[in-house]
Amino acid sequence: MKIAKQFRFEAAHRLPWHPGACRHLHGHSYRLTVGLEGTPDARGILVDFQDLKRLLNPLIESWDHATLVASDDTALQEALDVLGSRYVVLPFDSTAENLCTYVADYLIREAGEWLRARGVRRLWVRLAETETSFAETECALVSDVRPQPATHAETH
Repeated sequence: MKIAKQFRFEAAHRLPWHPGACRHLHGHSYRLTVGLEGTPDARGILVDFQDLKRLLNPLIESWDHATLVASDDTALQEALDVLGSRYVVLPFDSTAENLCTYVADYLIREAGEWLRARGVRRLWVRLAETETSFAETECALVSDVRPQPATHAETH
């Protein structure tokens, strides 16, 4: 059985090394979809959607209406400090691919054992920046080893 829950959040970011328009500070109405695959319990539930929402809300609330800043983008951090703006420092560039992987790692770190105990075997994450552009990752909860351990983001 496969289930999925969708989330929305607004955030700004920039990719200063990008040759195109993405090098400028800009925002997205992100759409995040988290999917789980496994065997439902005797009552027919894999994971309650409210539990999935509870797991992801701390992360989504920290990113919503914030600027997502790479740790090495000190110029943007300084500008946001001067403006008194809310931002989250990430240990990577805020590409859709990196954010998507971070959400998957976050779920595994925060709830991997809990999800496995409920019969979840796989999870997938899709993060859309626009109506036509998204990144997606999928991993097994039983055997996949993440190539890099996720580190915590720092909220300002």
